[in-house]
Amino acid sequence: MRRHVREVVRGMILLLLILLITTSHYVTPIDYVYLHEIYQRIYYIPIILAAFWYGPLGGLAAAMLTSVLYAYHIHRDWSHIPSYSFNQYAEIFLYNVIGLLIGFLSIRERRHRENLEKTSRKLADAYERLHAAFEQLRRSDRLASLGQLSAGIAHEIRNPLGSIKGSIEILQSEIPPAHPKHEFVRIIQEETARLNAIVAGFLQFARPPQPAMEPAVLNDLILSTLVLIQREAERSGVEIRRHLDPGLPEVQVDRDQIRQVLLNITLNGVQAMSDGGVLEIKSGIDQGTKVWVDVSDTGPGIKDEDLERVFDPFFTTKPQGTGLGLAISFQLATNNGGTILVRKNPDRGVTFRIELPIAQRNPSAVPPALPAPQSAE
Repeated sequence: MRRHVREVVRGMILLLLILLITTSHYVTPIDYVYLHEIYQRIYYIPIILAAFWYGPLGGLAAAMLTSVLYAYHIHRDWSHIPSYSFNQYAEIFLYNVIGLLIGFLSIRERRHRENLEKTSRKLADAYERLHAAFEQLRRSDRLASLGQLSAGIAHEIRNPLGSIKGSIEILQSEIPPAHPKHEFVRIIQEETARLNAIVAGFLQFARPPQPAMEPAVLNDLILSTLVLIQREAERSGVEIRRHLDPGLPEVQVDRDQIRQVLLNITLNGVQAMSDGGVLEIKSGIDQGTKVWVDVSDTGPGIKDEDLERVFDPFFTTKPQGTGLGLAISFQLATNNGGTILVRKNPDRGVTFRIELPIAQRNPSAVPPALPAPQSAE
C-alpha cells in the first residue's frame, strides 16, 4: 500500500512538471526566445526522472507526452521560422532518445545495486557463520582443556571421598539415632553424596561417551523428556506449551545423549521460574539440512555480558549449581553433529535452540566426536 501511494505521488509530480513547463511555453511571448530555450531544456528533468523511476518504458512515456505537447507549440508559434522550428523538432527526437537511454541505464544500475545488496547479505551471513564456527572451536578447545583438568581433579577426589563414605557408614552403625551426634553423621552423609554427584558430573564432562548414532524422531525425544519434568514443572507452577512440527524428518543422533541434552535445557528453564511461568517448546526444520527445537522460558533471563559464558564449565547463577549441566549439554550436542545457541527474548526470559543434522538415508559416516580428554592418572 505504501509503495502504491509512492508510485502515484511520483506520477503526479512528473505530470505536473511536464504541464507546468508546457504552460510556460504557451504563456511566454515568442519574443523571449532565451526563455523558450530554457523551457525546452527543463523538459529533460521529468523525462530523466521518469526513466530513472520506471525504466525505459517510463522514460519513453514521459518523452512522448512531452513531444506531443511541445510539438503543437512549435507548429503554432514557430512554424514561420523554419530553421528554428527544425532545431526544436530535433530536440523532440532527443527527448525520446534520452528517455530510452536513461531508462536502460537505470535498469542496469538497479540490477547492479541488487547484486551488491545480495552479495552484501551473503557476506554478512558468511561472517555470522564464520564467527559462530570460531566461537564453537574456541569453546570446544576450552572444554577439552578444562575436561583434562576436571578428569584429574575428579580422579584425585574420588578415592578419598570413597574412604570418607565408608568410614561414615561404619560410624553410623555405632551411633544410634538418639545419640546427640547422630545429626552430624547425617549431615556428613548428605554432603558426601552431594560431593559424589559433583565428581560424577566432572567425570561425565571430562569423558563423555562416544555417541551411538541412529535415526531418531526428535518430537518423540521431546515428548518423553517433558514427561520427566512434568512433576517438577507442576511444583514450580510452570505451564508447559508445545508447538511441535509434525512433519520433521528423522535426525541421526544418539537418542540417550540428546534426551539428556533436552532434559538439561528444559529442567534449567523450569528451575529459572521458581515463582511460576511458561515453558514453551517449539520444533521445526531449517533449510532442509537440520532440525531445531527452541526451549523458551519467562524467567528473569540472563545478563548480556553472561550470554557468551552460559556454556562455560563451572559458570552458574544458581546458588547450588555446579555449572556443568549446560557445558555437558553443549558437548553432547556437538558430539552428535549439532549445536546449541542461546538468545534473550524480546520481553523476558531466554531461548535455547538445539540444532541437529537430518538423518541421511545411507549415512556413510558418523559425525566426528570431540576427543575425550585423557585422565591425569
